[in-house]
Amino acid sequence: MTKTLASLTMLVVCLVAGTQNVHAAKKQNISGSGCVEKAIENSCRVIIDSQTGELYSLQFTAKPPKSGTAIRFSGRPHKGATACIQGKQITVSKWTKEKGIKCPPPVVMAEAGR
Repeated sequence: MTKTLASLTMLVVCLVAGTQNVHAAKKQNISGSGCVEKAIENSCRVIIDSQTGELYSLQFTAKPPKSGTAIRFSGRPHKGATACIQGKQITVSKWTKEKGIKCPPPVVMAEAGR
């Protein structure tokens, strides 16, 4: 009986610790900068981070920047489903135009692979 109780206690402790780590990872802030482009899906916007090369799909809560605009953004991993399938999904909490990056003319990402 004591061994069973100890085993169950350890199991609960491990499950709670694992859940806390998942929640902490979801709360992390992500930031980057680069040129905003339309994705394969017209309503989606993507950016390749100018520092890391990471591809992000940006979900804006307010009006998004136009394609071909250089921005610096910060946000958190997006929760829930989205129609955007390219890159890591980020819900943008703040963005500003970035003057230090020169963007090429706007290109839809689907056309870039042709």
